[in-house]
Amino acid sequence: MTTTTNAKVTAVTQNVENFLKGQFSQAQKRFEGLEGEANKAFKVLETRSQEAAKEVQALWVKVQAGELRTDPRVQELSKKVDAASVELRKRLDGLQARVVEAVGVASQSQVEQITHELGRLSKKLDVLLKPTRRAHGATKNSGGAASSPRA
Repeated sequence: MTTTTNAKVTAVTQNVENFLKGQFSQAQKRFEGLEGEANKAFKVLETRSQEAAKEVQALWVKVQAGELRTDPRVQELSKKVDAASVELRKRLDGLQARVVEAVGVASQSQVEQITHELGRLSKKLDVLLKPTRRAHGATKNSGGAASSPRA
């Protein structure tokens, strides 16, 4: 029985060994295939990065030379940025006005309007008070009774 058992164990061992060799061989082939694909992908990426580096370098040269300003795409982009900036400024001004209004403080434009109106009223008041000041100044100079200063 020992011989038969040894023969069976040897046959099973041989079968397991052959199975494992087959599996290892297939795994090695798959690995080699993946390695080949990875190398191809790496070469493609390397080529793309070199092309991108050349494009960046060319753009940098153009930026330094000021050539990009004449590029229609850059001009169009500049217009869009300016328009967005104007729109943003309008929205921020509107928001600021609403916040100032909610707080109960005069806005900058309201302060400018009030200052303008005060200047206009001050001029009118000066024109109206000039005859009174002259008449009041004449009574002081003529030796009449001086009025007491007002507080």
